[in-house]
Amino acid sequence: MLSVYNISILLLLLGFACPASAFAGWFGSDSARESAANNSTGYSSLSEMANAMAAELKEGHPRMGLKFYLDREDIREDQEVRCVPFAGRLVDELERAFSQVGYSFEGRIVEQSDYLASVNYHRTADKVVVYLKLKRTKNDSYRSLKGTYELAIDKLPDQCFVESLDNKLARLSQKVAQSWKRGEPISLFFVPVVEARRKYSSPFSEYVTNKFKANLTTQSGFRLIEEKPAVQKATGGARGTLTDLDGAAASLYGADAVMEGVYLRGADTVNLSLKMKNLKGEVLANVEENIPNELVPFSLDNDDAEALANIADTEHEKSGVARISTVKGGSYRVFRAGETVSFTFQVSRPLFVYVYDISPNGEVNLIYPKEGEPEAAKQPGVIYTLPEEGDSWEIKVAAPFGKDAVKLFASNKPLAIPRISSQVASRSFAGGVRTPEATHKELASQSVINGLDIVAYYRSLGAKKETALFESTAYVETREK
Repeated sequence: MLSVYNISILLLLLGFACPASAFAGWFGSDSARESAANNSTGYSSLSEMANAMAAELKEGHPRMGLKFYLDREDIREDQEVRCVPFAGRLVDELERAFSQVGYSFEGRIVEQSDYLASVNYHRTADKVVVYLKLKRTKNDSYRSLKGTYELAIDKLPDQCFVESLDNKLARLSQKVAQSWKRGEPISLFFVPVVEARRKYSSPFSEYVTNKFKANLTTQSGFRLIEEKPAVQKATGGARGTLTDLDGAAASLYGADAVMEGVYLRGADTVNLSLKMKNLKGEVLANVEENIPNELVPFSLDNDDAEALANIADTEHEKSGVARISTVKGGSYRVFRAGETVSFTFQVSRPLFVYVYDISPNGEVNLIYPKEGEPEAAKQPGVIYTLPEEGDSWEIKVAAPFGKDAVKLFASNKPLAIPRISSQVASRSFAGGVRTPEATHKELASQSVINGLDIVAYYRSLGAKKETALFESTAYVETREK
């Protein structure tokens, strides 16, 4: 039986018995063991402590080329994971020190390593004590160091044990990197993070998007692509058959995969999740992190976008079969003064498509199809653009700036296009509040409707004609340069 009291590093796997023979030949000479064990006064720096750990391992096991798997996400304080800078600094120093003595860390696949390592630490008011646990990947044996590895808190930078939003985002980026098991580099198009239910952006999601992109550029194996796409060449055949609409944005930019993120606000935390998918819709990575509300210094709200989402009713869209996006990719994008705004849309089956622009005050205008233009079903496997190539009109950003929603309706059958008039009373809204669906049914027989009723009109018309109706919404925010 192994009894351990008041030591600062213990290399053993919890839950396994520890035969005495498991330690044979590991620790080196008695003098080396005594030297390590007597070092109870602590080290002058984290770097010095990591060097001592590596030296003790090397003393008892001089073979070169040993590989250790260490889950960077799982650095725990007394068994509880905390996203603090100390954890990252500790792993960096261990990787450096181990590499200097001829060892290495395998960061992706456990089976390719010789030992599985995990790190815990314990803090008191004036010091931190580190525990490193190792287990052989090919059997149940384990190894243990005899040294005491502790460091005075005042030897570490300020705020080293303070959780922050940036720490949480760095952890989420590391999860993505570790989820991408295959070693080859991947070209990635990053769609802005949005609110999960209504798909709008906010100061919080803008900050998160920029942080994620910055973090991923430091991870090996990822290449972020942000060049403006050549939309005239945007067809499914350009990069193989697109079987998933999420691949449209990535295809436009010549990327291998698209990364999308959403956040959902809870009572005490904000749930933030990222999903990476290839052009066929296969999920390559799916990770999430819960962030305490007190760590979020940015607003999660966007009043104008909330109003647009209410009119467009994005929360209850029947989606997945048709999708509209800005040419920059994603459901929410910012355009600056002087820029040209355009959109792409795609369907996964033959569908008739109708596209409207919606302003926060309920003003609605038809964008597609153009008046007098014959209607034809749009086909899957093609990325369509608005304006189309050769059109005589374009959308240029100019004052006054603000936000708009662009709403796409897609149906198996052609649908009557209503005339929009503010002189007609709204059936689907009363005093800014959405009315019960039972009051919307009469809209299907109206040829003139209030702009606020655009969504209810198409839904009631689809029900009357007994045709499937699909929806998708993209938000555009315009700003000064």
